[in-house]
Amino acid sequence: MSGCNLLMSKNKKYSEKAIIVSGLPRTATTALGDILSLIDGYNMVYEPFNASQGISEVNLNYLIPGANISYSDFDDVFNSILNLNAKFKLGVKDNDSALKKAVKTLFGNESSLSFLKSKFSINKKKLIIKDPFLVFALLYLSDNYRVIMCERPILPLAGSFKRMGWEFSEYDRLINDLNRIDIKIEEKIENNFVSPSVLGAVQFFQLYSNFKNKIERKENIYFFNQNDFSLNPEQSINQLFDWLGEECTDKIVSKVKNLNFGQKDDIKEPKKQVQHDLVYNKSFSNKYYKSVLNKEEIDFVRECSGGEI
Repeated sequence: MSGCNLLMSKNKKYSEKAIIVSGLPRTATTALGDILSLIDGYNMVYEPFNASQGISEVNLNYLIPGANISYSDFDDVFNSILNLNAKFKLGVKDNDSALKKAVKTLFGNESSLSFLKSKFSINKKKLIIKDPFLVFALLYLSDNYRVIMCERPILPLAGSFKRMGWEFSEYDRLINDLNRIDIKIEEKIENNFVSPSVLGAVQFFQLYSNFKNKIERKENIYFFNQNDFSLNPEQSINQLFDWLGEECTDKIVSKVKNLNFGQKDDIKEPKKQVQHDLVYNKSFSNKYYKSVLNKEEIDFVRECSGGEI
């Protein structure tokens, strides 16, 4: 058995010590993945565990090894990325334009194209796996990999969910799944009077908060605060790079500034349902919720968070 494992490690094109960027959705995971991919020798794979467009074998969002997938099956899927032999779905959606469907069919989607770019990159050393769909798998993955867990205050998170029109259909299933790894949710959060998106954000935050209690003392996990990043981007990135033991070059600092200030620093709010709006000034990213959420929704979020915003 040890000989087989040695042979597999020799055949791998990437270091097994990949960096995983995960956390809550809408917490700058994409921006951070883009920044880290500028480190010499690193390549990024975008959301391979996204059930709608990721690896072909992944048919469930938010996999939890030992709960909704066996450890061995999860290892097989994860190692297919490191071994550069993963197969991806087309990721064509019903609401895609005809042009978008054609592009995905001919070339691939954002996940598969990022994988191919990494696979055929001349400068292969290390891999970044950017994927919020891995958030609840990190108890297992952090035993062997460095993990960056992205977080955001709950009110801006709820505002971002509502701006995108996102809901959280996996809530009930994940309560049961987390229970299987001894994370118990004592009381479900339900509300028929607020936007389903706001309810979904609060439900997600509840599950994440309980999960964090299980992992927050693990030394391989760095908790990256999106609010600090939006207000003090250079300081925030420098602290992260110190933890990683990597050099924060002038090229990376320039990228950080461009991403944070946007293309027009006087625009304070992103466009509705634009997932990664590069135009607006990100220093306002945790303020625009006031124009998105109504009073009842803000009161509901505050109540559910116990006033800890």
